[in-house]
Amino acid sequence: MEHVNNLVNSLMTYGWLSPNLAIQRRLSQWLLTRPYLSCEQWFNRYWNQPGLARTYSRELIEFLYTHLQEYTGLEVGRLQPSDRLVEDLQFPSICWFDWGLTLCTDFYDTFGVDISDRFDEGCLETCGDLVDFLNLALEPAARSCRVVGLRMG
Repeated sequence: MEHVNNLVNSLMTYGWLSPNLAIQRRLSQWLLTRPYLSCEQWFNRYWNQPGLARTYSRELIEFLYTHLQEYTGLEVGRLQPSDRLVEDLQFPSICWFDWGLTLCTDFYDTFGVDISDRFDEGCLETCGDLVDFLNLALEPAARSCRVVGLRMG
C-alpha cells in the first residue's frame, strides 16, 4: 500500500511541477498576433540597435533564442523585451519548475560562466531584464565580482 501511495503522490507532484499546456497553448495563440522574427531578425530588432545602453553578443541572443523556446514552448521570435516573465508570459505556469536551474546549467555549459549563485528569476521582471542579467554575467568584470539580480523598470 505504501508503494501505491508513493506512486500517487509522485504523479500528483509531477502534475504540479509540469508546464501547464493549456496556458502554453493560449499564450502561443496570443503571440500569433505578432510577427515571427528569425534569430537574426530578433537580434537586430531588439539587441543590436544603435543607441542601446549595452552591447549584446550574438552568441548570447542565439543561446536565449534556442533555450527559451525549450523552457517555455513558445516561439521566441515573437517575444519582445518588454514582455513580463510572470504577468504576460506566465513562466511559473508554462515552464518546468526547475527552468532556472536548467538555464544556469545550460549557460555554464555554453559560456563557462557559473551564474547559479546569483541567478534569481524572481528579480527579473521582463525578457529584457533576463537578457541584461545574462549579458552582464558575460562581461569580464562580472566574472570577477558578484553580480546580483537586476530590478529594471
